[in-house]
Amino acid sequence: MKKHGDHKRIRKGGILHWSTLCLLASSSVGLISCDSETTYTATAEDAKMAKLQQSLDAFESRKSQLMNGLVEHNFELEGLGFYHAEAKDFFPYRYGQEKDGKWFANGEWLDTEPARCAVSVSHPSAEALSKVEELLEREQALATESNGQSSESNPSATHHHHNHGMGGMGTMLMMYWMLSGNRSGYMPGAGFRNAQANQQGWQQNVNQQRQMVNAHAAANPAYNRLVQQSKASGAPVTQGSSVRGGFGTSNRDRSTWGS
Repeated sequence: MKKHGDHKRIRKGGILHWSTLCLLASSSVGLISCDSETTYTATAEDAKMAKLQQSLDAFESRKSQLMNGLVEHNFELEGLGFYHAEAKDFFPYRYGQEKDGKWFANGEWLDTEPARCAVSVSHPSAEALSKVEELLEREQALATESNGQSSESNPSATHHHHNHGMGGMGTMLMMYWMLSGNRSGYMPGAGFRNAQANQQGWQQNVNQQRQMVNAHAAANPAYNRLVQQSKASGAPVTQGSSVRGGFGTSNRDRSTWGS
């Protein structure tokens, strides 16, 4: 009697034959599926939207704190400087910044590196709040002037003040929130009163920018992965950045941009 070795050929048309073909086909599909995942390269628009999204996220995360009158240590307010929580005021340099062998803290240069600030947030002094309101008043005047010039050159154009991120509207809103949350600590003036009338329009502008980011993300599912990768690595999304994955196949990716 002949022994059947492992090398014996499977009878064509038999059950084992078809099972083997199915297994091979299944393996091929798996390989094709893996190979079909492409590497997406970020466009200039992706980079622009990611930067805007980062600004919006930081802006929105501060709203509650500012409306309670609190400002975080080393918070930067463009045009005024950095907030030193212990001194309760804004200065042109970050707390602990080193320059020429000296360190800046609470309004002065020190010969030795200052200790870590003992507080993370504080209520600004009345003097600091007056500085904020003066800046807010100037920014509103500049925005009004810029809008007037835009209307004269092109009445149908919608102009946005671009001196500060998010068209400047976000920065002015943060100043308004800060002043509003500290009304018991100082006497509001014209800058604050004008901001009360304008703040709803500023918020609408910011909302429109958030909608623009959401629309871009919904139309470009790979953008979601770029942003997730950026958050995980700490590196910004730049034109030419790449990420691998089967884009556009998951509803979960799209739903993360619904808010």
